[in-house]
Amino acid sequence: MVRSAVLAMGILVASLACADNSDSVFEEALHAARNDDWNGLAQAQKRLSDDHPLQAYLEFHRLRAALPDLSPQRVVEYGERYPDSPLPDDIRQHALVAYAKESRWRDVLKVYDRAPRGTELRCYYLRAQWENGDKGVLPQVRELWLSGSSRPSSCDPLFEAARDQGVIGEQEIWERLLLAFDQGATGLMSYLADMQSGADATAGEWLGRLHRDPERLRELPEGIGDERREQLLSAALRRLAYTDTVRARELFEQESANLGLKDPALRERAAERIAWYSTIRGIEENRQWLDGWLANNGSADTLDQRARRSVIEQRWDELPDWVARLPAAARDDSRWQYWLGRAAEENGDDEAARAHWGRAAGQRNFYGFLAAERLGQAPVFSNASPATDDSAPTQPGLARVALLREIDEPQLAWDEWNWMLWHSSEGQRRKLAQHALQQGWYDLVVQASIQARAWNVLAWRFPAAHRDLFVNAARRHDLDPWLSMAVARRESAFYPHARSPVGAQGLMQLMPGTARKVARDAGQTPPDARQVMDPDINVALGTRYLAELLERFNGNRVLALAAYNAGPHRVDDWLAEEEDAVPADVWIESIPFYETREYVQAVLTYRVLFQGLHGNREELVLLRPDERGTPYSLAMMD
Repeated sequence: MVRSAVLAMGILVASLACADNSDSVFEEALHAARNDDWNGLAQAQKRLSDDHPLQAYLEFHRLRAALPDLSPQRVVEYGERYPDSPLPDDIRQHALVAYAKESRWRDVLKVYDRAPRGTELRCYYLRAQWENGDKGVLPQVRELWLSGSSRPSSCDPLFEAARDQGVIGEQEIWERLLLAFDQGATGLMSYLADMQSGADATAGEWLGRLHRDPERLRELPEGIGDERREQLLSAALRRLAYTDTVRARELFEQESANLGLKDPALRERAAERIAWYSTIRGIEENRQWLDGWLANNGSADTLDQRARRSVIEQRWDELPDWVARLPAAARDDSRWQYWLGRAAEENGDDEAARAHWGRAAGQRNFYGFLAAERLGQAPVFSNASPATDDSAPTQPGLARVALLREIDEPQLAWDEWNWMLWHSSEGQRRKLAQHALQQGWYDLVVQASIQARAWNVLAWRFPAAHRDLFVNAARRHDLDPWLSMAVARRESAFYPHARSPVGAQGLMQLMPGTARKVARDAGQTPPDARQVMDPDINVALGTRYLAELLERFNGNRVLALAAYNAGPHRVDDWLAEEEDAVPADVWIESIPFYETREYVQAVLTYRVLFQGLHGNREELVLLRPDERGTPYSLAMMD
């Protein structure tokens, strides 16, 4: 065991020494390879050793550039040479697409022996099977077809073949139209409607009309068949539940049966949608119908929202009855145990309140910590030791991760790290997590803790990442560094090059426009896209922005965090009226955006964890007295 640890450390040290001598040369070679500068690559490679740990990256680009003329055998041999790397999977994907675009279907099957992940790649692979005579793929094509969203163009030839073979017919077109209707994919609906004929064409036209104006459900013509008619009526009511929930309930109650909606499953689908929007929108006009319907119906999600509605409206007498309808796992969770405690307190039963809070306080989350504060207790961390042996991890990819981080290739290092985690045992993942912590690879240790399912090893899940950056930035704005660190942990899990689908960037996930505005307000040169990813710049600007939001909302962290996630103008709108003031805990539960609600709860919880793990544990507070005492408004629910 000791010998393997020493050997592994020797390999890593040797690799890092290699990096010290050849970092700039390898960067030069990689830049040339990415830009198809083969002369530049050749010159750089002359100065690199043949056994450089990152040679596989240079060979990858040579193979990529040779596609589609590259022999599939070269692709296979590359995978055999580098079996412990993510790169063979990458070159196989490149080869699959290149061969498919050249109709080299036999070559596709030489580089893949099973369907790859991802719809585009899967369609190319299934087409290769089809073109090579495998008729058994058509049921899988039918599964791909039945989606409410558009599919890649690589799927179109398969869909045409399935239609020619009768595997996709009028029924499948109609089923996909209904899926597109529920997803609001109007472009796809038009595309599918053009494929229909006969009575189904009429039904398809009406489905489009009902999406635009669901109240036209009473105008449905004869001759489209009872089954299609009922499906159209149910779809229209589901759509109307969104556009006019009161009217949807009225039509469902008064006219749906007479119009022909009698199928129990279709009626329940419509009623469930009406119940959902009646609940989350707090529509009083629908309350009697809603509660009557929920007495014998309703999904767990809708019942959860109905119980939440009782919290928002502070109807403490009715809350226990709704919580009792929830599944046992939900009832026992800290969230509902906390609210049952609040209901018992408001109903004058302090003993029951403390019992509920005692059950909640044993859980390490927002409502567990809230319950502990109600009881005057310290939060329960349930912190576990890493409990790994003394041996170091031995995966060859570890040296590549270190080198890639050295030369500022975080995405490549991230890919290598995740490949190692996916191909490691739980014990190996734990070793990798501890190694990453020791190296200061904060983003990688968090990822390893997730893959190892090490939920209670808080040293891995909540390392004091970039501590000096956060402390120094916070000091400039008289800000709590644990709060900004908690924001970064929630936003990016400490991955400096994180980028959200909407364009937020870096540790604190700043939108480029926000970063530029904050910099200009500070009298600084606005950063470009690459600079926003720099941890120093990102933390400085993110912390300043958080401080600005705290100033705007009088130091209230609940409101500032909601604004950080949803935007300050939304929070301004939510606080536009003051006559319906509610307590802080109720206001947080009332935030209408699930993402923002979870965000506020998570960041406040993370801040307590960071301070408790790395700071002064004598002053752990989830919500300060001034935050509890703020008269929060429920204008957001209007």
